[in-house]
Amino acid sequence: MPPASTRPRASAIVVNWNGGELLDECLASLTTQTVPDLEIVLVDNNSTDGSFDRARQRYGDRLVCIANARNEGFARGNNQGFAIARGEWLVLLNPDATAAPDAIAELLGFAADRAEVGMLACRVHRHSDPNFFDSAGLLIYPDGVSRPRGWQEKDLGQYDRPDQVLAPHGCAAAYRKSMLDELGGFDEAYFCYLEDLDLGMRGQLAGWTCWYVPTARVLHHKSAAAGNYSKFKAYHVERNRVWNAVKLLPRFILVMSPLFTLNRYMMQGYAAATHSGLSSDFVKEYSWLQLSVLLLRAYAAALWRLPVVLLQRRRLTRQRRITTRQWYDLISRYKLDAIELALKY
Repeated sequence: MPPASTRPRASAIVVNWNGGELLDECLASLTTQTVPDLEIVLVDNNSTDGSFDRARQRYGDRLVCIANARNEGFARGNNQGFAIARGEWLVLLNPDATAAPDAIAELLGFAADRAEVGMLACRVHRHSDPNFFDSAGLLIYPDGVSRPRGWQEKDLGQYDRPDQVLAPHGCAAAYRKSMLDELGGFDEAYFCYLEDLDLGMRGQLAGWTCWYVPTARVLHHKSAAAGNYSKFKAYHVERNRVWNAVKLLPRFILVMSPLFTLNRYMMQGYAAATHSGLSSDFVKEYSWLQLSVLLLRAYAAALWRLPVVLLQRRRLTRQRRITTRQWYDLISRYKLDAIELALKY
């Protein structure tokens, strides 16, 4: 590791897969950051749209590049960036997101005298309508699913103050390098989706805190690559949430989690039947039979890896630095309601 005097304060990591012109906008926002020593790491997952080559031509002197021979996914792609990044803070930015010029400086300034802070969440607004939130941290439903805090809410000043949150949304997040060295980064088996909740919860269990920084502003095109209602996304969310439940929930909540899942399915079924919420858009694209097959595939994949996940849970429980009461309080404080999960667009 380089001496502290030559080590950048922050490294920005962008994992790209066919980001198109959105990647250009993302990198442009990073090259204009007010942090003078910002390192920018671009990891490309075998894009075929020319976005990676165009980025190297346009910003080559500012980028540290990794070119993968295949799509390694969000989790592994970021871990590759973590491995070579030199910053004390590692800032993740999706290729479909843009950061305000002072966003990273605001993150670094907030964390400067807070040694216990391991994660930072940005103030993320919808690119299509900046008056509405995309995320202000994450919330957890008691079966391992998550959704952004403040998602689709109109900005009325309700998130203008810094606040402790459960975890940052992976589209725009900052992690202390020493925390990542301790925890090992993202779980690469997830490939994509819900790995941000997994990493954030593991950080909390290890005694690190996460803060939402409202002055760190980001605009985000939601699910620009995979789409909001794709089978790809639904499969990975359902599979990965099982792993989150087994790995991260306190014992009693884990035992009760199938009931929470049943309640969620009932709420989502109601949303589909009444043409409200995201479920209604999903069933417009796919049949109930396709949805049933998708769920069976997701559960089969989750169960196949269950012995490994149980070992991970045992290790996390043995190494955690918060009390069992604090563990339950985390779930209670940042709990997501099934009605909101099912009916909110």
